[in-house]
Amino acid sequence: MQKSGGPVNVDSIVYWNARIHGDYGVAVNALYYMMAKNPQRSVAYKDSLATIYYLAASYQKCAAAGTEVLSLQPDNFRIMEIVAISQRILGNTRTSLELYEILYSKTASLTYAYFIAEMQFNLQRYGECMTTLEKLISSENSKKEKIELIVTSDTKQTVALLAAALNIKGMTYGQLGKKEAAREAFKSALSVEKDFALPKINLEKIDKK
Repeated sequence: MQKSGGPVNVDSIVYWNARIHGDYGVAVNALYYMMAKNPQRSVAYKDSLATIYYLAASYQKCAAAGTEVLSLQPDNFRIMEIVAISQRILGNTRTSLELYEILYSKTASLTYAYFIAEMQFNLQRYGECMTTLEKLISSENSKKEKIELIVTSDTKQTVALLAAALNIKGMTYGQLGKKEAAREAFKSALSVEKDFALPKINLEKIDKK
């Protein structure tokens, strides 16, 4: 809160008002003014800048600003997560995977483990993918924790992490030519989440082949 009689930080007021109302362009401009006037606090402002870019879905800019923050604050896991997400969305799979591996090593989050497995699959690192999936599947918490997945370009679905992991396991078996094992994994995913669209689609693809 501003002390009575003290100087008014107009840029800060503009920033917070713009952020509250979702006017991210104005918020970014205010941050740049604050960085110019207070260069000694540039890391804190770049932290906020990366966050605003992430909220505005400007993933390239989020990754750039966030990477600058991480170069000075390597244990800033909040920024590391949004940079990892941004890099994954941008298709920079290897960079994103490296960040998720750090996050998982520090937190043991099953959500991070899922994204690690997904990216290992995309990179065709199937042995590593299976190892990651087994860790996830064997955890009791995988039945309780949820994850939101993209089904189509305009459809998302929230399911248990266990079901999501079993779906990736089925896809991995499919890539390895193990059709029956893939089918069983997809069925297992549906036994956890009967309305889970992705394993249903994958089962249909197997049957068509």
